[in-house]
Amino acid sequence: MHDFNGGIAPSGLFWTLRVPDSALSVIKDGKSATLHVENIDVVDDLQIFGGANIPSTVSFDITWTGQGPRHHYKPSKEDLEPNPAFIPVAFDGKFRDAVATGTFSGSNADGFSFTTVGTASSAEVSEVLGAPGFAELGFERNGSYLS
Repeated sequence: MHDFNGGIAPSGLFWTLRVPDSALSVIKDGKSATLHVENIDVVDDLQIFGGANIPSTVSFDITWTGQGPRHHYKPSKEDLEPNPAFIPVAFDGKFRDAVATGTFSGSNADGFSFTTVGTASSAEVSEVLGAPGFAELGFERNGSYLS
């Protein structure tokens, strides 16, 4: 099994990478967003938390297309007590259901590589698994931004 991921940061944060702000483009009306990342450095562990850390790169293009009305989620007064900066559920956001489509590829220094055939879609996941595929698109503010 290959596990292409961002490694484990000294802080303990794992499987997460910062991508350039320019990698994300959002259509002004907020109904579509695209994330384009090319050859970002990751590691391939071959085993989750296995520590092999084979140098690797991945590339992907993902587009989220919003559908239907936006849903507004607001924190209640109780969520904001005593300090919203420390309450993980304290956020204010407007989201809509979406369909995510994308292409993915990657390779490691040992010669293993993969690429999607065609475009993968959250809608297709629903058909294959018999369960709803999940994607949302929206804006949120949280923590100290609420105070």
